[in-house]
Amino acid sequence: MAKKVGDNLVRIILDLIFQGKLAAGEQLPSIEKMTREYGMSAASVREAIQKLSLMGLVHIRQGGGTFLDQNIPSIMDILDARKYVEMATGFLAARNATAEDQAGLGRIVAAMEEDFRNRDYVAYTKKDLEFHLAIARMSKNVLLSAFLENIQDLLYYLQERTHMLQGTIEKAYRFHPQIAEAIRQRDGATAQILITEHIEAVKRAWETYDRGKGNGAIAAASPRRTGAAIEAKSRSGTAREKKR
Repeated sequence: MAKKVGDNLVRIILDLIFQGKLAAGEQLPSIEKMTREYGMSAASVREAIQKLSLMGLVHIRQGGGTFLDQNIPSIMDILDARKYVEMATGFLAARNATAEDQAGLGRIVAAMEEDFRNRDYVAYTKKDLEFHLAIARMSKNVLLSAFLENIQDLLYYLQERTHMLQGTIEKAYRFHPQIAEAIRQRDGATAQILITEHIEAVKRAWETYDRGKGNGAIAAASPRRTGAAIEAKSRSGTAREKKR
């Protein structure tokens, strides 16, 4: 997944949302203000806002600014949606994938295994997303594939954080080859079972984390701070850039 300048702003805003530092319905700073704060072009800021809009996290009022949605999904909401969509894409991929599709998925799995052995978890996480998006495309269902493509930045953000939780990357490493093999064998029912077990394991990891840290990591953002939170995060990032 190619990284763009606006992706940094997407990550910052996602952090603030899921840490409960931005409230549902809250207005974001203007494009001009974020352009100055982050030292990026207005086009990059607009691109970040558009990505957040595709995720359903913000909406743009013509002439009125950009606002967080009133109904911000929790991490569990996102994982449940992902589970049911990927159960469908896995089942359909087992039925509809071409030999070329199968070979491509096999190459992704092989690359993931190499990254895991080399402990290159950044590269592994990127290929983890590629794996799931590849299966969606292999399903040949345009709507299901488009759903995951549109929220891929959100999925990648959550995968990065999920892989920081104890034991999650090791469990993912075991599931992916099994899912790929079920699809290769045209066994859609087994693919669905494995995908369900995979995502339920991720949910349990977040529940364990949540019990230890409080519910801020999982619950939808609760009102605590306003757009000043973005500005504070921005100043901190700018200071780090100056030190370099």
